[in-house]
Amino acid sequence: MRFGVFYVLECPDHDFSRAYREMLAQIGYAEHLGFDEVWLAEHHGSEYGSMPSPQVAAAAVAQRTERMRIGIAVSNLTFDWPVRVAEDYAMVDVLSGGRLDFGVGRGYQPGEFRNMGVGDRQAVSREVFEEALEIVRGLWSRRPGEPFFFHGRHFHIDGVSCHPMPVQRPTPPVYVASISPETFDLVATLGCNLLVTPTLMTLPELNRLVVDIKRRLIAGGRDPLSLDFPMNWQIHLAETTGEAVRDAAGPLSWYYRNVLDLVPSGPDVPRTYERYAELAAASEEAGGLTLDGLRESGVVYVGDPAGLATEIDALHQETGLQHLICWMRFGGLAHDKVLRSMELFAEHVMPLFRDRPPVVPRALRDEVAPVW
Repeated sequence: MRFGVFYVLECPDHDFSRAYREMLAQIGYAEHLGFDEVWLAEHHGSEYGSMPSPQVAAAAVAQRTERMRIGIAVSNLTFDWPVRVAEDYAMVDVLSGGRLDFGVGRGYQPGEFRNMGVGDRQAVSREVFEEALEIVRGLWSRRPGEPFFFHGRHFHIDGVSCHPMPVQRPTPPVYVASISPETFDLVATLGCNLLVTPTLMTLPELNRLVVDIKRRLIAGGRDPLSLDFPMNWQIHLAETTGEAVRDAAGPLSWYYRNVLDLVPSGPDVPRTYERYAELAAASEEAGGLTLDGLRESGVVYVGDPAGLATEIDALHQETGLQHLICWMRFGGLAHDKVLRSMELFAEHVMPLFRDRPPVVPRALRDEVAPVW
């Protein structure tokens, strides 16, 4: 099983210099503790996150680490020119010696589309996203210097080549973030893997979703043991549950107040974003803004290491989880608390699962037994 850390890099006090220093220090410490990877998120123009260019952060991380893979969760392909995206992340792959994991999405916050000058794209973001991803993958998979051509509804590329080319061939691994069935179909077509999170749904709902998607992919010919769905989970550990709750209550409250204000909602939800509005409304109706509600529904794990180990064991059996991303710095949580949570995870949780082999989800074992 693989383990990572994740950063949106919320900065409630606007001391961005401190936030960046702490993030880089935490990433270096995570590598020292044995975490396998770090994932960086792109956001624009709000309190929610302060990493508008994860490619810049990834280049800095590449020079401060030696072993960890550097994941992007995600690059919002609807906000930029896809040739530039391909070039920037190819450079990250080169600088890191081939350690890039490229996570992509189409964005979901209406304010971000407006901030980036592409407000009219949100209604057609799925189309823009699919074309942009095809262009990035196409540029990366060519021979060095070989021109690439593409003509779609939103982008036209005539004889462009990517300089530099990624180290990893044919391309760095591609992960797609999604909560919508339409994107699941795209994932099945492209042979990618999914990035998933319970942030806007309960953990049991996410588990059912993951099992259903894996069922569809297996039916389409995918090897059931190759399906890698990294799960990004907000986690805070302390020696006791009471201490963990005291640490996390304020930062989590701040985070969820912000995210629910930014999710598409109301009568004018852009087309294809209805699922986001439904999940946000359900979260509020279920009392999801309280720490008790978040913990009971499994949206977050706040507690001691032994309880987390029990939860991970259940996820491994129920969904085939083999890749957990730990979102430990959320809502401006104090630096020392984040470091201690990482230490407890590395000491008491990681060793229990490091050598666990991949498994087929429990609900699918009878279904796939004849073919694996």
